[in-house]
Amino acid sequence: MADLHLLFLHRGVRYALDAALVQELVWLPELSAVAEASPRVIGAFNLRGQVISVIDLALCFGQGRSDLHIGDAVVVVAIDGVHFGILANEVLDAAAIASGDIEDLRDHHGLPGNAAPLVSGVAMSGADLAMVLDTRALLADAAARAAATTVPPAGTAAGGTGGQDAVAETFRARADRMACPQEAPAAAGSVRFVLIGLDGGLFGVPAGVVCEIVHLRGVRPVPCCPAHILGSMNLRCDVLTVVDLRPVLGLPARQPLAEVVVVRVGELAVGLAVSEVHDVVTAGASESAVPSTGDYDLPFCRGPMRADGRIFSIIDIEAMLASRVLHVADGPDRDTTELGNAAPDAGDQQ
Repeated sequence: MADLHLLFLHRGVRYALDAALVQELVWLPELSAVAEASPRVIGAFNLRGQVISVIDLALCFGQGRSDLHIGDAVVVVAIDGVHFGILANEVLDAAAIASGDIEDLRDHHGLPGNAAPLVSGVAMSGADLAMVLDTRALLADAAARAAATTVPPAGTAAGGTGGQDAVAETFRARADRMACPQEAPAAAGSVRFVLIGLDGGLFGVPAGVVCEIVHLRGVRPVPCCPAHILGSMNLRCDVLTVVDLRPVLGLPARQPLAEVVVVRVGELAVGLAVSEVHDVVTAGASESAVPSTGDYDLPFCRGPMRADGRIFSIIDIEAMLASRVLHVADGPDRDTTELGNAAPDAGDQQ
């Protein structure tokens, strides 16, 4: 018998969690301190009127507190009527794992003894191993017992993405939205956008074409491709073409690329390599009237658009994918050194 599990990465370790216990996935917001909580709880936030304490698994296994990044997520779990969150660097997939493919830790003498209380087994899912979390043990160890008090915003630790003021503002905006009892219904004509950063510029990708967001890693060059095609990466056994948007949009390449926004139009899916992913915003028709300047006269772009007090240019993904931007040349026309902005190859990963 196979049960559905949520797979996610944190600090280079792959974890599996019973999907039936997962309530939702949210971007990491600003966190507040929790008095008298377990040291493994790094803070809490208000999720529509409910306090969610967030556990850092690295602390559970003696690795030291994790740096908090703007691309981190929180897996909200409910067990026995209690809700709490688990910090995750990247949510991978949902996978059915047969009970026969999970090895009990009591029979696995190679793992450190201090992992046994919080990890119930080792799941063999394809070529990768995943630590199956014991959620009841996590709950017993890390339940918060008191009200929260304000602390500096999440993301100010070393390793945060972007400027500190922008990062703090993003975490605070996320926390404010999550605290609302319910989202207001979208106005007629409103559109949701995923805000991305490219070398300091702010752009919006229509949320309707975005499938997921993953970290840029393991990119392999593809012969006979134009320079803006970084190469391909393995995304859960599927080959994903990764594109550097900067040459496509006519932008200079100054900052390293760190994230991949996976978009799909029809049967065509492609990964857009970006410097950072900021947030998801909703823009209505009344917010779109912003005086245009030459700074927004870029290929495949329109706008500018204003939402949540931020002005950005909209990338027309459908027009981009319908063009010859992914055209494969007859012969090599790129220098492989241009992959310097890409993440290291799979063999270089931690």
